[in-house]
Amino acid sequence: MGGLLACLAGLFLLAAVQPLCAAERIVLSRAGAGDDAIWNDFRKYLTGKGFTLSVHDTAASMEKQVETANRVNKEKALFMLAVELVPSDRTDAFIAVSNATKGKGLILNVDEVPGSHAARSGELASSVAAAFRRKVKVIPLFMFLGIDMPGVFVRLEVEKTRPAEAFDRLHEGLLNYTKRGKDERERQGERRNTSP
Repeated sequence: MGGLLACLAGLFLLAAVQPLCAAERIVLSRAGAGDDAIWNDFRKYLTGKGFTLSVHDTAASMEKQVETANRVNKEKALFMLAVELVPSDRTDAFIAVSNATKGKGLILNVDEVPGSHAARSGELASSVAAAFRRKVKVIPLFMFLGIDMPGVFVRLEVEKTRPAEAFDRLHEGLLNYTKRGKDERERQGERRNTSP
């Protein structure tokens, strides 16, 4: 009987701790040519912070973009982050969201799909921008055509000698957004399917 109680207590503790340790799945889109060493450091940094990543290169043609959108939309990710990492003498960021608007019909055109996530994309962008004390720009963004999840573009200037400073700020913005999203889902009684 004591072993059964210990086992149940262990399962209870595991269930209580599980949501705190569960990795949030995000899609990274690699924009620009970028420095491979900095990009690898960035991926390792986000993985170390508990994010599960799916990485795609930004498409250069409409055909490739449709293929990428089909792959990305099958993933159970919270959002897509298109990132251009630029080596620099200072840490800074340019943050933008798509200017796409939601269509009126049941079937959306590829350029209308990102518009259905405009509010959540704006929330994510605002969280990231606040960490850098920047404003969010609304511009046409090719890499989000057909993407059926919130998405933000970040051009991140990374200080060569201290890349962690830029990564820390970006992580702060992402963390604020994901925490707020969890709180809202809990208030609404939603349960996120954490199965892969």
